[in-house]
Amino acid sequence: MKWRPLFAVLLGLLMVGVTTGSAAAKPINVLPEPQHNIGLGTVVFTWLKGDAVISEGHTWVPGISAYVKTYKVRHNGRGAIHVSVFKWVPLGGYFTAAIMPDMTTYNFYGEHFKKDYIHTHTIAGRTFKVLTAEYSSWFSLGGWWEQEVRFDAGYGKHGILVIGYTSWPWLGNFLGTIGVGAAGKALLQFIFEGSTDALATIITSLLSGVNVDAAIFTEV
Repeated sequence: MKWRPLFAVLLGLLMVGVTTGSAAAKPINVLPEPQHNIGLGTVVFTWLKGDAVISEGHTWVPGISAYVKTYKVRHNGRGAIHVSVFKWVPLGGYFTAAIMPDMTTYNFYGEHFKKDYIHTHTIAGRTFKVLTAEYSSWFSLGGWWEQEVRFDAGYGKHGILVIGYTSWPWLGNFLGTIGVGAAGKALLQFIFEGSTDALATIITSLLSGVNVDAAIFTEV
């Protein structure tokens, strides 16, 4: 997205302190309020839904006072990844990125969000997808998006990492670190193994200026 200089200045002034949890999170319509807080934000909430979901629970992230939702899903079953953003964002300045295993994707829906792209990447012999979505309105008190998927990542445990951020170049820089260094290798481990230890390493490396949430699912 191209920013007008004035908008960029205003956004910088208005967003001071938001990612440190100073902004009040408000529910969107009848969506559930955030039930957990990973990282510095209280604004991004991720869950899985659909006929493929057999059960859900949660597990604590080691060394961090937060938990992540866990799901058991049917292998090859249809469902959806749903992300809600509970955040006042002036001038539409907020992006989300979901990093997930390579699964078949279908329709995308959103309220105050539009999909930018969904790309497939392969690093160290492992293939995963990155979906990015951004605010589609200049002013709102939040919004949500939903990506329909087939849970065909393979039997076993996997992870989905969702990141909210305000600077578009940030994501490109972050993706360049995947597979490199402790945090980059931990990200691959989380996506393909659903490791909470790996998730803790990722969160520690992302505690500056971004909001983080995650979900773990096991295909059976």
